[in-house]
Amino acid sequence: MIKNFKIGSYRGLQALELAELENINIFVGPNNCGKTSILEAIVLSGVFENVELLVETLVSRYHGFNTEYFESLFPIDKKPVICLKSMLDDEKILHTHLVYQKSQSINKEEPTHISNVFELQFSYRYDGISEDEKPDMFKVRFEETEYKFNVELGKASQNILDIQIPCQFVSFSRYSDSKELIENVDKVLDQNLRNELVEILNIFDPAIENFEIIGKGRTIKIFKRTEKTPLTLYDYGNGMYKAFYIATAALLAKNGVLLVDEIEAGIHSKALTDFIAKLLKVCMDNNVQLFLTTHSLEAIDIILDDCRDHLEKTAIYYIKNKEQKTIAKRYCGRKLLGLRNEIGFDVR
Repeated sequence: MIKNFKIGSYRGLQALELAELENINIFVGPNNCGKTSILEAIVLSGVFENVELLVETLVSRYHGFNTEYFESLFPIDKKPVICLKSMLDDEKILHTHLVYQKSQSINKEEPTHISNVFELQFSYRYDGISEDEKPDMFKVRFEETEYKFNVELGKASQNILDIQIPCQFVSFSRYSDSKELIENVDKVLDQNLRNELVEILNIFDPAIENFEIIGKGRTIKIFKRTEKTPLTLYDYGNGMYKAFYIATAALLAKNGVLLVDEIEAGIHSKALTDFIAKLLKVCMDNNVQLFLTTHSLEAIDIILDDCRDHLEKTAIYYIKNKEQKTIAKRYCGRKLLGLRNEIGFDVR
């Protein structure tokens, strides 16, 4: 589990310290305060086993690659470096630095065609290593072509990151990727977790008995005891689609980390209580450290009122930007519940 996390700079975040992280961590605050950026920075810290997720995180916010958006990752008018620091359960501290360079590539066959090249160098170092040891490094190279971009992912030279753990990231801007969902469902089935997923789907429709991936197009079909013909996942609408996505991600994040952006988005209020309660239980039962963002006071109240068994392991952080620093005001779950009951305190 990540105990403390520091962001020197990333997008609009500056000098942010997240202390005493818990099993369940909720980020709230006004629009553009950096809640989603915190989730992205956690992925970029590099302790996770899915390196491809790192690349997806860099480009997914804008549904593709764009040179201007790419440059917005880094501080304006400062050295293009992202600095992160993670303290883990065993008190080990990992320093992560991302250095950015931009250049141009000329096509030898077509000298008039010039592509923009963006290179990120990731550097990792643990506290306590000798000064003679160099940090571990690898590079990610993005080349912008006329109609798309190509990615080359390097390999770390020393493989010092021996703590790589599962990580799943579900964002409002990312969960519509049906290919990724199908891949996750395949993994759930490989791990014999079908019944667990059906149990979560029953929150939205108790008549659901099973699901299958059918046909060359690999379409998810849902079987109900009240229907002779199976329904597609899309017949249920965006709420079920997102819930299906989050549920699969939670099951695959066992002994790792799950990051969910805007947990309440697209899910009807009648199902939200049971769904959040089930999600928290799945995470606690499977040793998953959960990070959520939300704009919804209803979602916060569900966690405080209906999931009281987890309050001692819940932390809520109010994020705000102040001058050249991003501040996180921390509330433990029990304290915030008291403030809500006593004075109707709105933490958002």
